[in-house]
Amino acid sequence: MFTFLAVASGADAAQALVENAPAVVQNVLTPARVAIAALLAAIAMSSVVIGAWLGLTFKASDKLIANILAFGSGALVNALAVDLAFGTTQHLVNSGVPNIRAWAIVAGGFIAGGLIYYICNKLVDKFGGSARHKTTARRHAMDRKRDEAAELLGRLSKNVVFRSLPPSEIDHILPFVRDFSAEAGEEIYRIGQEPCALYLIDEGKVGIYVEVHHGADQNKRISESHEGDIFGEMALVSHTTRTNTAVAETTVKGMMIEKDDFEHLMEDSPKIREVITRLAEHHTLESIHMQADVMDAAEWEEMAADSMKRLHSSEVHQALAEHQGGSPLAIWIGNILDAIPGSLVIGATYLSISTFNPTLLIAIFLANLPEAMASATTMRHAGYSNAKIYGLWGSLILIGAACAAIGNIFLPTAPIEFLAICEAVSGGAILALVAQVMFPHAYEEGGDSVGLTTIAGFAIAFLLSALEIVGAAH
Repeated sequence: MFTFLAVASGADAAQALVENAPAVVQNVLTPARVAIAALLAAIAMSSVVIGAWLGLTFKASDKLIANILAFGSGALVNALAVDLAFGTTQHLVNSGVPNIRAWAIVAGGFIAGGLIYYICNKLVDKFGGSARHKTTARRHAMDRKRDEAAELLGRLSKNVVFRSLPPSEIDHILPFVRDFSAEAGEEIYRIGQEPCALYLIDEGKVGIYVEVHHGADQNKRISESHEGDIFGEMALVSHTTRTNTAVAETTVKGMMIEKDDFEHLMEDSPKIREVITRLAEHHTLESIHMQADVMDAAEWEEMAADSMKRLHSSEVHQALAEHQGGSPLAIWIGNILDAIPGSLVIGATYLSISTFNPTLLIAIFLANLPEAMASATTMRHAGYSNAKIYGLWGSLILIGAACAAIGNIFLPTAPIEFLAICEAVSGGAILALVAQVMFPHAYEEGGDSVGLTTIAGFAIAFLLSALEIVGAAH
């Protein structure tokens, strides 16, 4: 993915091409020139295979990978702002393009590039390409979790007990909710039994009975529970045996929280413990209905869905496994989309060894390593064999070389405004990449410290830009 870094030096290269136009004209297109451009792109792209090997062979620290990503992100932000956006605009103006027109070319290209990246990324993920990167894999798992929870949240929102809880608490509860059902006349639990769960009714009616006399065949019906009610909680709270019998009077469908899970929730959430204890003490939902902070069902459901932000690594692995790791074709296409812009720019900017900037190649090579390391691990958890992982990443070397050859054949002689648009489109794609993949991945795995690493990357890249400006001034 990080081959987008290649275009960070595109503006400087394009400016050099124009300023040295006679030399460009004299540098006639030859098979040797095209072959060398392709080889340079292949060298730059080879780091994806090296990164995949490192990720599969060694257990790299997630924090180390995150800080490398953060450092690269900072350097990339500088390259986008100074070298690409400002540099390309300045070069257009110096070439006689009016200021506003130059700005419109660059800004329009950035917007178009961002939209292209956004749409392509969505399509690739939709068709099973999310496993190619850790960030997109997590996003897929979170979307899957919210989709699966939507029905359950709708059912829980009908219950005033759960609506009295802050929506942020619901993420603690969802893993412990189980379905239950009972046919008409079926006992759900009997007096004297050890409590095994509390119950919530989605539909149907449950009668609550007590013994009139000890050992009597006939029990007395004292209350009923129906849709939206909760029952069976008192014995769990008081740690006693059941003091009544619950019988399904119609077909009943609902949810239950088993004893061990209930006790875990009571220990983990003071708010849940407070609500359930009050319900058990008053034996009625009226005290909860009287609370001013009980939300409307639709509002509570929406806020509960929005508050679901926690995701365990096991949930990511499970989502990918159940999704069969995604589509190899979609993953492959996604990798190609990530690789094309940088490879094209390598080809477009290579005219001879003496004019080629090796910093560009080194930046692409190093930038690919951390994401390839993290991605290889994610793809392994998704069920891919090592051979398939190497194949998917390794194909980028050949594709990058082909794109560089195409760029070297067609782009060096293109009009200056066309070159500027191409660079700006790539810049917009890079900016979308930074926002959607690099920064989220770095922060999730590295924490607050990645802010300092990002600034360090920006400062060092800005120093190089400043030195280049000073050198050009002299």
